[in-house]
Amino acid sequence: MTKPDEVRVGPIAPGVVDVRSRGGRYEYLDALRGLAALAVVLQHCSELAWPAYARFSGTHFGAGMFGVFVFFVVSGFIIPASLERGRSLGAFWVGRFFRLFPLFWGCLIAAMILHSVGRFSLQAGLLADPGWHFATNATMVQFFLGAPNTQVIGVAWTLSYELVFYLFVSLLFLGGLNRRSVPLAVLAIGSIVAALFLPAAMVNGPDASLASRLMVVAATLAVAVFFARRAASSRSAAAAILLASIAVPLVLNQPGPSSYSAMIFATMFVGTVLYRMTAGEISTTLGWGVFGFAAFVIVGFKFVVEQPHWDPAIGAWIPWWKEAVTMACAYLLFAAALLLRRYSFPRPLLFLGRISFSLYLIHALVLGAIKPWTTSVLGIPAAWLTWFTWVLGSIALATLTYHAIEKPFHNLGRRLMTKMDARPRPETTPVA
Repeated sequence: MTKPDEVRVGPIAPGVVDVRSRGGRYEYLDALRGLAALAVVLQHCSELAWPAYARFSGTHFGAGMFGVFVFFVVSGFIIPASLERGRSLGAFWVGRFFRLFPLFWGCLIAAMILHSVGRFSLQAGLLADPGWHFATNATMVQFFLGAPNTQVIGVAWTLSYELVFYLFVSLLFLGGLNRRSVPLAVLAIGSIVAALFLPAAMVNGPDASLASRLMVVAATLAVAVFFARRAASSRSAAAAILLASIAVPLVLNQPGPSSYSAMIFATMFVGTVLYRMTAGEISTTLGWGVFGFAAFVIVGFKFVVEQPHWDPAIGAWIPWWKEAVTMACAYLLFAAALLLRRYSFPRPLLFLGRISFSLYLIHALVLGAIKPWTTSVLGIPAAWLTWFTWVLGSIALATLTYHAIEKPFHNLGRRLMTKMDARPRPETTPVA
């Protein structure tokens, strides 16, 4: 997920529209992140408190998936602006590190401590080799390095996609292609269908073979050479080779259906197109056209490919349209917020947007650490007491970690970035 402080960037072209801001932060982006984080928290708390809700979310509308795809659109919208506002690539990555890793590592350590005292459950795959899997989790790309059942914090799978997206945006920046957002988005949308023929986990999966690994090597070399040749200097070329050598094998080793991963990356690139539109770099017609095309392809893909299937975990049939409706609603929410960006949003949503990264990670620890109520109190059923305890406890603890961990490291990262930007650089501008 993109960090909430990144709404400080200026992705709106002067004179195009008056955008409501508070404290230097665009309200509509904070509100979107607040709604997305709240949706994920409510999904996980509700499905544990009421099994009937788990069946509903599995068959009709997944609030958690909805929130996650809102995050992905916001990431695609914000990250290019953060990278392109006159900073070096090194300063950009320093900012990424201090925004994401201190809190993430703190949550990993807290999860292990809670597990040692019996207050947090670790997945079976992780327990088979806890040292190795904890180390892979610390990289934040754990979802692409092993099976999904080796994650310390389950919701952290989205962070792996975020980090790989940063890698690809950095590659595009080095190659001078970062502003070609429309063709890149169309290519990413088209890859949703193409990915049907791409196997999962091509490096270390159970079905990985010599042929699949050679394909990964060939793809990595092709991408590395392409961007190295477009780089403005030998130093940028070396950086491009390094980034390609990391990003391409990771993407081709993703453990789930390749088309689902393609949908995630396409969603991020669609967010970038909307950023170009609001920045005045492309027309409104073109921006919304790409947006609608992506939504149409995703829904159409689900209609053609997705088959109703039985989910034994919830004991219900999953219809083809469930994920399509959920993703489409995430797109529509972002579009609505973008159209309403000149208006003010409720302060509680802005507050949740500010602490959204903490809330997203911390609630997973709260669900494991705080045991459910077993009896009613003052006529309030135990399930409702449990639900309120989890939700309010997550918000309270996220507020604490935001002020104790996130914000101080944000400030440290900004200071380091300012120093790096102030240094004279012999070559930092990519080819046009």
